Amino acid sequence: MKNAAKSLFPALVAVHATALIAAQAAPEAGNSWIMLLPLGPFSGRDGRGPYDAGDKAHLEAVIKATLERAGSTEIVVDYDHQTMFSAVPGVGGRAPAAGWIKEFEVRDDGLWGRAEWTDAAAQAIRAGEYRYISPVYLHTKSGKVTRLISAALTNVPNLDLAAVAARADLTTQEEPMDKIALALGLAQGAGEDAILTAINAVLTSTSAIAVALGLDKATKPEAIAAQATSFRADVERVTKAAGLTTGAKVDDVVVAIQSARAGTVDPTKYVPIEQVSAMQADIKTLQEKLSGNEAEDAVAAAIRDGKIAPTLKEWGLSLHRTDAAAFKAFVDNAPSLTAAQRSTPNPTPKADAALDETDLAVMRQMGLSEEQMKNAKKGGDA
Repeated sequence: MKNAAKSLFPALVAVHATALIAAQAAPEAGNSWIMLLPLGPFSGRDGRGPYDAGDKAHLEAVIKATLERAGSTEIVVDYDHQTMFSAVPGVGGRAPAAGWIKEFEVRDDGLWGRAEWTDAAAQAIRAGEYRYISPVYLHTKSGKVTRLISAALTNVPNLDLAAVAARADLTTQEEPMDKIALALGLAQGAGEDAILTAINAVLTSTSAIAVALGLDKATKPEAIAAQATSFRADVERVTKAAGLTTGAKVDDVVVAIQSARAGTVDPTKYVPIEQVSAMQADIKTLQEKLSGNEAEDAVAAAIRDGKIAPTLKEWGLSLHRTDAAAFKAFVDNAPSLTAAQRSTPNPTPKADAALDETDLAVMRQMGLSEEQMKNAKKGGDA
């Protein structure tokens, strides 16, 4: 996975030899402090650069980034950068360690490291077989040093190492790494292990989402996105069918569907149809009662005022209940009956007459003849 990550996140690597003797005196007890980076700007002996190790505060950040990248491992000091050559396809070879950097320290002149040498390396240093230190570090396009990778004992510092620095499989680019870290929600300068962990978490989450959507765990992100979009559209349709607004929570949609299936509804929003029908019947009854009372009162007043004869009471009630406005118009236009008219008993209709008592009363009140009344009952003009 790390090799794959290196090919995905190319960075700038520089091999730079500090023109310092690896150990000014024979290393004591297999340990010695060695200078790894100078303070501020510097260039390689072969003309590469300029590079910039920054001030003391930046060198502290370099130490932090170096340790984060190394994780539980230590920074190796090898012989002639054999660690880097052994990683190059087609070159290979052994890469034994000459020592390990146990701790770092920022001093007034740069970054130092305490190297714990192997017996063979300590002997070689004491014998003068190796004299110089050549660090390998990452830097940005502008030359700013960001972290150390390794160091090497060498006698030909900064010579014939351009091929190592230029090989694509050994180079990574710091700035894209920072962009990837930020995209993954990590802090700028996050180490490779942290980035790989975040990437694995994303891949795991993507696989879980694919399976949850009914797809194969190896489904590509484009297909996962399309399936998720389709599911979202389905959820919106179900939401609307459940009588809820777009964007309603899934739990609310489920409750609405379950309520519909169980035959229950929200009593604060809906009233059973039986109750509505009963309420409408009650209202109709009340209206009829009120209408009946109004008809009784209106007909009684008309009889009292002599507008209609007492024998026309039922007719008046029927007319008022059917068309209150027509009844009022009749009463307003009807002449007042005399006392005799009000008390005159209804005559018995002739045997051949087709008029009943009500017809006769209307006929008298309106001043019509029997022929006119009969004609009116037949639909003609009175």
